[in-house]
Amino acid sequence: MQQRIGHLVPSTSVGVERWVAQICKPLAIEVSHPIARASLPEVMSGPAIAPSQSGELTRAAAQLADAGVGAVVWGGSSSDLHGAAHGRAMARWVEEVTGVRASTVTLGQIDLLSRRDLVSIALVSAGNEQTAGRVADTYLAAGFKIASVTALGLATAREAAELPVSRMRRVLKEADSLDAQCIVVAGTELPVAPVAALAERELGKPVYDGARVAVRTGLDLLGLSVTAPEWGEMFGARKPAGVCCDTH
Repeated sequence: MQQRIGHLVPSTSVGVERWVAQICKPLAIEVSHPIARASLPEVMSGPAIAPSQSGELTRAAAQLADAGVGAVVWGGSSSDLHGAAHGRAMARWVEEVTGVRASTVTLGQIDLLSRRDLVSIALVSAGNEQTAGRVADTYLAAGFKIASVTALGLATAREAAELPVSRMRRVLKEADSLDAQCIVVAGTELPVAPVAALAERELGKPVYDGARVAVRTGLDLLGLSVTAPEWGEMFGARKPAGVCCDTH
């Protein structure tokens, strides 16, 4: 029986769908990944779900429900910027609409780091220093240590998505810190996926970015696993995670 993971993304996002089919190719016969776009900003206006946003969120989530998904992942950056509590609110809203388990990239990221006992992170953000600082605050509030922060100062999701892969590799190397146990790249747009495995070998530590985390979180919600080490450490383990929105 084919299982479906729904990815709910802001209208400007391109990162998740660039990689989801390629990463999950080993399960292509069993798993499909519909994408629902919501006419919502990449960054929502605040930690609460505003009335002006709830209707559009409901519409997009209902599209995924109609597609018969078994789990939904919210791929917007708002959870990074407004904290885990906002992520839980987003996930519960989607669960009420769709009737299936839901999570967010941020909650999935926190879960992956916690299960691997990774406490100290080198953080990379596509945005400016202010945005990077807000993302850092989210991880600090969740109990992590920030070894370093790199802000690329890119203005739009398109700029981030079109960053040359060769430069992305250099960014990961330059962002590393001796105190960091891993590299965390906020958001889903930067093209980390094609260089993640190589960077991990070069740095000797794992690299996590939002696009691949979105895929892994959806698989974990369904209890599925992809063994595809060419896409990095997070696709080398077979044991599924617990990423319920109430656990963080």
